[in-house]
Amino acid sequence: MMEIKAKEKVIKLSDEQQKQVYSLASHMSIETIEKVCPALFEIVSNAERGLLKNELGRVIFHLQKSERLNTRIGLEKLLHAALIVNSNETFEVLESFEKDAKELAEKIKAVL
Repeated sequence: MMEIKAKEKVIKLSDEQQKQVYSLASHMSIETIEKVCPALFEIVSNAERGLLKNELGRVIFHLQKSERLNTRIGLEKLLHAALIVNSNETFEVLESFEKDAKELAEKIKAVL
């Protein structure tokens, strides 16, 4: 239990960091979004119970239910959630894709 709390403290995004991550995500190509979003959703959906039982989790669930998860707003929300639940795996996923996603990972690391 302590380990989870420690992880949450380390990767909790400030409002400014969140805005910067969202801004970076908004510049991704549709092709990149369509490839990255399913992988990020996998990270988020495999998270331990309770970590995303908040507004962010509800937004992601709504986007998935309405089949709008592979959109810019979906990418923004999935990135935010994935960074909260497993930042290491999030960066690994981003770095495993093409140039756009790799650059996004580097820029997000700079923000954090």
